[in-house]
Amino acid sequence: MESSSLVLKLERRLKHMKSMRGTFETHWQEVADYVIPRKNDITTYHHPGEKRNFVVYDDTATQSNNLLAGALQGMLTNPTLEWFELTTGDTEVDDQSDIREFLGRTTRKMHDIINASNFQTQIHEVYLDLGTIGTGNLAMIEDDKSIIRFMSKHISEYYIEEDNRGRVDTVFCEYRWSVRKIVQEFGMDALPKFIAEKFEKKPESEICVVHAVFPKADYSEIDTPHDIASVWYLQKEKYVIAEGGFRKFPFAVPRWTKISGEIYGRSPSMQALPSIKMLNQMQKTTIIGAQKAVNPPLLVNDDGVIQPVNTFPGGLNYVRPGIQGPAIVPLMENTRIDFGIQIIQEHRRQVREAFFVDQLQLRHGPQMTATEVMQRTEEQMRLLGPMLGRQQIELLSPLIDRLFDIMLRRKIINKEDIPLDLSEADLKVQYKSLVARSQRINEAQNILRAIESSAPFIQVDPSVMDNYDGDKAVRRIARLFSVPQEIIRDEEDIQDTRDQRSQAMAAQQQRQVASEEANINAVDAQTATQLNNIT
Repeated sequence: MESSSLVLKLERRLKHMKSMRGTFETHWQEVADYVIPRKNDITTYHHPGEKRNFVVYDDTATQSNNLLAGALQGMLTNPTLEWFELTTGDTEVDDQSDIREFLGRTTRKMHDIINASNFQTQIHEVYLDLGTIGTGNLAMIEDDKSIIRFMSKHISEYYIEEDNRGRVDTVFCEYRWSVRKIVQEFGMDALPKFIAEKFEKKPESEICVVHAVFPKADYSEIDTPHDIASVWYLQKEKYVIAEGGFRKFPFAVPRWTKISGEIYGRSPSMQALPSIKMLNQMQKTTIIGAQKAVNPPLLVNDDGVIQPVNTFPGGLNYVRPGIQGPAIVPLMENTRIDFGIQIIQEHRRQVREAFFVDQLQLRHGPQMTATEVMQRTEEQMRLLGPMLGRQQIELLSPLIDRLFDIMLRRKIINKEDIPLDLSEADLKVQYKSLVARSQRINEAQNILRAIESSAPFIQVDPSVMDNYDGDKAVRRIARLFSVPQEIIRDEEDIQDTRDQRSQAMAAQQQRQVASEEANINAVDAQTATQLNNIT
């Protein structure tokens, strides 16, 4: 494609996006230096393999962020659990046999596709970014082999904008790719002639490539039938490589928390940064103090020692005769290393609190029962729930929408299999992760407590139980506990089973009555025979 005015417009927009996040970059760099040094190339450049953790003397923040990322992965997207299910939002509609079967089958397919992809490795990087930078970016790319593959973007690679509702709807990614990689990605036919020349002479040379994804309505000249436009172009050469579009936004951009008026998120690391820096400085000072206490500087009399001072274990030092007092004495005594350690422990506690370490690690004694452990775990999950709700909206929902759309287009989900009473727009997502389950578990416990509290009245008058609809209560509790829908029977099946049971009981009663009548007749006949014999 020839150079066009579109590239100039996109470049002006990218320049504005860069200026809007300029103040964030120094903050991110400082956070990355102390918490996640392997990603601290935001405002500075590091060569591959170069040492990066120059300022880290205490790894409490790094370990806490790793723990937080692992906990998020276990609580929100545990690969061993079905952490979401499709629903219509209407329990009566969900209970219809054909709809329930379709929802259950489709949910299992989606989980299988996600688990077969590289999702778990890439989502962990997103969780690490959330704890440090406060903003993550997960690209969801259609793949011929695995249907979908994921790629976590580094904050130095992308720029974002929001729409009027506060949702991220624009992502510009800026890469430095080798000529070889560009040719592999787009093919030689889509590239200008100078790329072919570079490919022949120096394929390892790098060129700046930009991928812009934004609403099609922003630029009328984009030729795509979809609502989301996609443009690849060479930045320096102002050359459009490819134009296209997406039906669903191909990026999930979660923020840990966000201040009104800002686009990028804020993280626990930013909140704890003063304590993290203080902790590192105090650790450095304490290390120096410990070295001085163990190997203190020496005070030596002038010309009091014949040879250089020997500080090795068992070393001999020769002093001149006539020296008043010891010729060699420690310069510093009574160094209070313990006081520095106490302050360090306090700052470590503050850092761990910022990363919710106490909530993530269940502390209990051997006297706790399994029920108590479960209840405390649920309480901790509820405490974390409000902070993780944003991740369900900004991270998980776009992921599921994107995957469902890909499955529809590739006919992994056939539109013919969708029940007549159900359309794509009717589908919603219900999360079944530990956090979501803990948030719903309280309602189930309230139902059970209400029935349990009614037990004394039911014992006095069993008709009190008529106030409760047992079937609805059981089905509601099953949903709250995230019981798989396929093991719950249809209401029609339940009624058929009950009818068969009633018929069987009626037949049994008839047989019992007939047997009793036969026994009575036999006894009457025997009695009559005995009377006849007497007479």
